[in-house]
Amino acid sequence: MNESNVARTATRNGGIDVLRGWAVLSVILLHLNIRIPFADSTLGRSFPMPLSRLLFWSGYWAVMVFFVVSGFLITWMTESRWGALSRVDIRAFYRVRFARIAPMLALFVLVQSVLQLGGVSGFSDPAPAASLVTTVFFVLTFRLNWLEAKVGYLPGAWDVLWSLCVEELFYFGFPLLARVARPRFVLYAALLGFAIAGPFARVSKSSNEMWQDHSYLSCMGEIAIGCLAASLARRHVPAKLATQLLLLVGASSMALVLYFRHAVKALRLYELGLDVTVLSCGTAAVLIALTANPTWARVTEHVALSPLRWLGRNSYELYLSHLFVVLPASLLWTRFGSSSFIPFFYASVVLICALLAELLARGFSRPLNQRLRPATSS
Repeated sequence: MNESNVARTATRNGGIDVLRGWAVLSVILLHLNIRIPFADSTLGRSFPMPLSRLLFWSGYWAVMVFFVVSGFLITWMTESRWGALSRVDIRAFYRVRFARIAPMLALFVLVQSVLQLGGVSGFSDPAPAASLVTTVFFVLTFRLNWLEAKVGYLPGAWDVLWSLCVEELFYFGFPLLARVARPRFVLYAALLGFAIAGPFARVSKSSNEMWQDHSYLSCMGEIAIGCLAASLARRHVPAKLATQLLLLVGASSMALVLYFRHAVKALRLYELGLDVTVLSCGTAAVLIALTANPTWARVTEHVALSPLRWLGRNSYELYLSHLFVVLPASLLWTRFGSSSFIPFFYASVVLICALLAELLARGFSRPLNQRLRPATSS
């Protein structure tokens, strides 16, 4: 398979887009539910608790799924482009990351800063936990998660950037480690070390709750699991039966954490910090199955899943922009809305968020991404 074919397989695999679409939808629904509880509606009160938790309280775990998918795709693309992680062109790697991340991040910082300076309701605070200059500095140095752990939540949409801080610091060191780690198992051992450290960081008694969930070591292991899964998938293509088993085990592991939360508690997975690790390993197994067996990817091309694929294709733009819709919409709903129409409100907000992300992707981030990327990367 040549590089262009591999790239298309990794980035436009329908199953991977469905995963990303579910993840970003879960984040939006969480942020809506925090402000306008879905359970206040007649429909919401009819939902069984496990289903309600799956739909409206899975945002944090959805970000962990994002991390695994990110590590998987970037490792797959890196090995496809340069033949091996050890031959990665570090400058080109950074430039590709910059081209993908910087345009939307710069727009986000600009818009949120203007809204905060203008005192716009929902995006400002008379006594913010940190000054705007301090906030922007910590954003641009990818330490906003550390700042919020120290001073508390910041106004407006800033909080969504905590995950970007984790991800970009990981990818700052990733190509450097890939180039110097010899032999190959040293790199794998380092990645495994991140995965092992994650549960301990999540249950650390020396940090506050926000830092336990949002710290670098709490989350980088999930990216590392994705990296390991991609390297494994490229070197050992599983047989059809093994692929089916991987998909079954992976999906079951994800369902355990996301839906059967009483069982997770009974197994002490929360207490041990292993709930995220089980979810991440399950996601990695699903990704290997989706990549190894095109049949599963074709199944996810069904028209019923097209909304999730659409969300997944613009997941980065959607993740960074959705609070600019959710926050003002929630304020308006608080003043004028009726609980009877909460499901309609949710559907409308999600649709507006998706349309905004599509416009941003088509008219802004994708063109700039192509212009900023190295000429040899397509």
